Amino acid sequence: MLPLRFARWWAAVAWFGVALGIFLTVLPAGTMSVPVGGASQHLSGYFILTAWFLGIYPRERYPLIGLGCFLFGAAMELAQLLSPSRHPALADALTNGVAIATAVAAAYAGLGGWAQRLERRLGCAPR
Repeated sequence: MLPLRFARWWAAVAWFGVALGIFLTVLPAGTMSVPVGGASQHLSGYFILTAWFLGIYPRERYPLIGLGCFLFGAAMELAQLLSPSRHPALADALTNGVAIATAVAAAYAGLGGWAQRLERRLGCAPR
């Protein structure tokens, strides 16, 4: 992890995102009044989750983070086999992959390490 003053907080939010992804994936269809799923939700969810992890880890970890997020997305699609009201979809897995690849590309282009820059800008550099 990057040297961050609030490293535990940044990591807790990242892992909360993973837990939220699991919850939303196994939630039975029709449980929420807001529709869950769809390409825009897959794109935004996996982009944000991946970008968050890429913001708190060094550049040399980006390929591993991207792979881990992709495997997580694939596992979440397969987990839907356990629910009678949810169904895995190759299109959703591919959409997750596009979001993850976009986040990794954005990290290499300058988005990566955003948490460290934010802490510096706010005057919260690590002690």
